[in-house]
Amino acid sequence: MQFCTACGTKLPAASKKQVWETQPAPSAIPMAREAAPSRKYGSLRAVATIYKIIGWVVIVGGTLFSIALAVMGAQGAGEFSQFIPRVTGLGMVGIAVLGVVVSILGGLFLVAFADLCYVLMDIERNVGAKE
Repeated sequence: MQFCTACGTKLPAASKKQVWETQPAPSAIPMAREAAPSRKYGSLRAVATIYKIIGWVVIVGGTLFSIALAVMGAQGAGEFSQFIPRVTGLGMVGIAVLGVVVSILGGLFLVAFADLCYVLMDIERNVGAKE
């Protein structure tokens, strides 16, 4: 029994009836799909992996090449002045910075494209698992 804490009168008995909701039975089909990796889009997965590798090679290789070009130009600008005008001093630093920026942005674009391919494959797998 419950009583009012202010006046002490008897309160009506609360219904102790519990409501149980039925839960849907777990299906074995989604579990089997999650356990086994999907072999769909094998060529897209390979292309995405290649793009990711090329992207990182462009980032690292382009950055190192730009820095090496700046160092070689600073040591002996005579050879480079025939191919690239104003390669001494601030011009060489500008070329190196521009090369690093272009390498990083180009490589990140390739890596992002590869990740976009992976995201699209994951979306398809998740939508297909719910059907």
